[in-house]
Amino acid sequence: MKTEINPFLIQQYQSPAYFCDRISETNTLLENIQNNSNTAFFAQRRIGKTALIQHVFHQLAKKKTMTIYIDIYATQNLKAFTNQLANSIYNLYPVNKSLGKRFLEAIKLLRPIISLDEITGNAELSLDITQPKQFEKTIPQLLQFLDQQPTRTVIAIDEFQQILEYPEQNVEAILRTAIAPLKQTSFIFCGSNQAMMQTIFNAAKRPFYASTKNINLHKIDSGLYTQFIRKKIKEHQRTISDVAVEQILILTQSHTYYTQCLCNTIFASNIKNIELEHVYQALNKILSQNEGSYYQYRQLLTSAQWQLLRAIALEGTVDKPYAQQFIYRHQLGTPANVKRSLEALIQKEMVYQNTNLKSPYLEVYDKFLMLWMQHK
Repeated sequence: MKTEINPFLIQQYQSPAYFCDRISETNTLLENIQNNSNTAFFAQRRIGKTALIQHVFHQLAKKKTMTIYIDIYATQNLKAFTNQLANSIYNLYPVNKSLGKRFLEAIKLLRPIISLDEITGNAELSLDITQPKQFEKTIPQLLQFLDQQPTRTVIAIDEFQQILEYPEQNVEAILRTAIAPLKQTSFIFCGSNQAMMQTIFNAAKRPFYASTKNINLHKIDSGLYTQFIRKKIKEHQRTISDVAVEQILILTQSHTYYTQCLCNTIFASNIKNIELEHVYQALNKILSQNEGSYYQYRQLLTSAQWQLLRAIALEGTVDKPYAQQFIYRHQLGTPANVKRSLEALIQKEMVYQNTNLKSPYLEVYDKFLMLWMQHK
C-alpha cells in the first residue's frame, strides 16, 4: 500500500506542487540572476526564505545552472565561513569528476584536508588556513574557480548578517572585493535580522552599499493560502470547512512555518471532514508537545523580561511599548524597565521588531509560544 504523503511540509523543500505562492519573489530572483545582479532579501525567521531559495534552485536546475546554499548562522569567524564555502564547492564538483580534480589541484597550496563526517558519513573538506591575511587571497581564489566554469553558478548565503559577529574587522571588504569582479557567479544574501542586514546593505559607508537589489519577504496573502490549503486537502479526498481554514490563518497569522505546522498536524490526524474543533485539537497537541520548551524559556528570562513577553503576547502586536497605558495595563514598572527588557528580548530573538512598515510594531517571534501564553 502506497504511503500517503503529508502535503504540508515543515522541513525540506520537495517540489513546486508543495509550494505556496511566492510567484513575484521567484520571478524577481530569477530575473536578477539572469541579469547577473546580486540580491539581498530580508525575511523574518520561519517565513519561508529557505524554501523560496530551494524553489528558485529547482527552476535553475532546468537551465543547467549550478547552485550552492550555505547557512552561516553557526559560523563564528572568517575561517569557518571559508571552510564552508570550500566544502560546498567540493560537494558541487566531486573529486571523481574532472572538475573536482581541477578544484583540488587549484587549492592544493591551501593544503585541503578531507575527512568523513561522523554523523552523516559524507566527505568534508577544510583548508589549513592559519594566518588572517590568507583569507584575502583564499576567498577570491575559491570564487574565481567557480567563475571560470562554463556554467553559471548561484550562491545563496543564509543568515548573512552573521558576518558582523566575526572577530575580523574587514570581512565585508574582503567579501565585496572578491565578489565584485565575478561575471558568471551571482549571489543571494538572506538575513532575518533586519537591523544588521540594513547596516550591511543600506549604510552608505559600508562596502556592500548599493551593490544589490533588495527584496523584503512578507507573509503569504491569506486568500492565496486559503486556496492552497483547500487544494491540498481536496487532492487527498478530504474536506475542510470555511471557518476551519479561516481560523488556521488567524491563529498562525499566515506565518509560513506555523501555518504549515498546524496544517501538517491536522492532516496527520487522518480526519476526513475537518471542522473548527479539529483545528483546536491539533493546536492543543502542538502546544502540549512544546510546553517543556516554553517553561524553559521562563527559566532563561528575568521576571521583567517574561512579564513583557507575556504582555506582548496578550496584545498580539504592540506599536507603543513605552506608552503609559500599555505599561499600566500589564504592570510592567517604568518605561526604563521596559526598554531594558525589550532590548534583551529582541537580542534573544524572542520578540520581533517589524520595521518594514509605515507603522512599525513588536510581536512575539514564536506564534505557538504566543498562543500558549495567551491561554495560560
